[in-house]
Amino acid sequence: MALGSRAMFDGRMSGVHGLTNFSLKQLSAWDGRLNIGQPQIDAQHEAIFALAMKASDAWRKQGDVEQLKLMTAELHESLEEHFSYEEGVLAGFGYADLAEHRAEHQVMLDEMQLIRARVDQMDAGSDNAEPGLLLMNYLLSATVGHILHSDMDYGVLARAAAAGVAAAGAVPALSVLS
Repeated sequence: MALGSRAMFDGRMSGVHGLTNFSLKQLSAWDGRLNIGQPQIDAQHEAIFALAMKASDAWRKQGDVEQLKLMTAELHESLEEHFSYEEGVLAGFGYADLAEHRAEHQVMLDEMQLIRARVDQMDAGSDNAEPGLLLMNYLLSATVGHILHSDMDYGVLARAAAAGVAAAGAVPALSVLS
């Protein structure tokens, strides 16, 4: 890779998302560093992360293609539900960057739809490396990258709102994860 290309790549990954601050092992394990401070959203993030890891593990272990297709569809549906919920919470905060955050969600949903289409084309008898690699990349960018960058931006508001509604009760479950 040319020096200019390498610098652009490094800047994009480390400058925006800070992913280079963590090892791959750290990035692929959920822990408190990824909490934004709003319990309902944190619980949904963790559930989505677990589902993405399950799908990724199934691909890496060359698992059943039909099962991977179902998990990818479930991940897509979970993201749609979560983004809708998160955007509602952000609207309730009066989050000034909601339009930009919503647009970022739409880009991630569009990307997930493309990955899902690729996974849906997989068959048990062929080389299925590309859809799996796309899914692994998506896992890091859409879950960890998005949380560390965009979701952390509204963390202060989320923590203030959580403190104000701590007695509000249970964490809303995503229906596809229930």
